[in-house]
Amino acid sequence: MSEPTLTIKAGEFTDHDQAPAAEADQDAPTLRELALEEAALDLLAARVATAKKDVRTRMQVALDAAAKRDGVERVVATLPNGETVATISLRAGATGPVVTDEEALARWLRQTYPEQDWTTTRIVREVRPWKLAELVAQMDAAQTAQIVDPDTGEVHDVPGVIIKPTRARTHGLTWKKGGKELTGEAWRSGALRRYMQALTAAPEEATA
Repeated sequence: MSEPTLTIKAGEFTDHDQAPAAEADQDAPTLRELALEEAALDLLAARVATAKKDVRTRMQVALDAAAKRDGVERVVATLPNGETVATISLRAGATGPVVTDEEALARWLRQTYPEQDWTTTRIVREVRPWKLAELVAQMDAAQTAQIVDPDTGEVHDVPGVIIKPTRARTHGLTWKKGGKELTGEAWRSGALRRYMQALTAAPEEATA
């Protein structure tokens, strides 16, 4: 008896795993489609970054004005349907000592405390880093460009140092639980269209 033969016609598969793989390849995005997707997302990311920087600047100005006028330091983000999704809070800046002329400071330390090895000499005299950090910490605690001699109690005005803002006032956003999902749905439904104009504006409008 002769063995049965198997005839494979064009388009047929002998392995059940081959057909789904071929179908998956047909559904995969082409190289051109991936290139367009990346280009579109790159444009969108740039517009989002620009729009976010702009709104943060305007928000900071508004928060600073509200804090000065009414003592307001936080505001909630509420969707058009009344649901609260996030809170934006004012963060205070900081003021402290800033060394503006280290050479003058080093020269003063050398003259005032000649027995202390607090400076080094290269082309110019410098304060040793550990001592500079110690002095700055003392002036930061007192919020004045002065130090007190621990032995004599004498108060010294420190040259080359001023007290000035070291960190600008800013603000932070805290999402409420479920807020991101609600905001995403509001975006998809078109409820936030007026807030997204910077992302969909014509090029000349977006750069104006």
